[in-house]
Amino acid sequence: MAELRVLAYAKLNLVLRVVGRREDGYHLLQTLMCAVDLADELTLSLAEGISLVTEGLAVPQEGNLALQAAQLLAREAGVEGGVHIRLVKKIPPGAGLGGGSSDAAAVLAGLNRLWKLGLSQRELQELGLTLGADVPFFLSESPAWAEGIGERLSPARVDLPGAFLILVPPFDCPTPEVYRLYDELGLPPSCPVRPSGELRFENDLWPAALRLRPRLAELWRALAGLGGLGVGMSGSGSALFSAFSRLEEARAAAERLPFPGTVFVACPVARGYKFLG
Repeated sequence: MAELRVLAYAKLNLVLRVVGRREDGYHLLQTLMCAVDLADELTLSLAEGISLVTEGLAVPQEGNLALQAAQLLAREAGVEGGVHIRLVKKIPPGAGLGGGSSDAAAVLAGLNRLWKLGLSQRELQELGLTLGADVPFFLSESPAWAEGIGERLSPARVDLPGAFLILVPPFDCPTPEVYRLYDELGLPPSCPVRPSGELRFENDLWPAALRLRPRLAELWRALAGLGGLGVGMSGSGSALFSAFSRLEEARAAAERLPFPGTVFVACPVARGYKFLG
């Protein structure tokens, strides 16, 4: 095999609680993560060195997690060969949808197959964690509870909606800034309780994101007015979502959304990546 195509799926944080803080300043989370079929597409081709070209949405080459993942895996596994990565970006960056982390996970999983390394899922997750706290999730089954800084994963036994309408506003919510505002608000930590029955889309970072981007309130009200199962914010924002029982309902709601921004309709998937051959 000289080439492999991989889909790298986006994620939604259906529940996100800040449950404490470590001595080093990292916030401790409990979050229910769900992969959805909005995806970047990567083509991995055997090559002499390691290189990356991106298409679609503009993303910086410097610090790209897909490239870092390939370099990390080659170094740790002692691989002498290389890979050329063609990355077609469709997941908007900086919106809380995990596109960069998903790309990194897809590269780790794809190169494990392409380079015939035989590493286990756990070994790949341990490598992925050094790149970002969300990377291990994209190498696991979905949905999942992620705890700690996101590194402790366990399967989630919840009933998922059939589809989501995802609204990405024409502005971002930089994660460090949202957490800084969260700390300034002085909110008490939440209790790490896993809900049973119908999901409520809670996110402890919402007050901080709203302080940073007050217009989020208007967009939230617009989504709530579409008659879905509930509205939530993914990660630290700025992406908002509304849940629906059926794909057709989500598509119809998207046509009625009156605000500017990028709109996607996506369904849950069972894993953070998919090999296309």
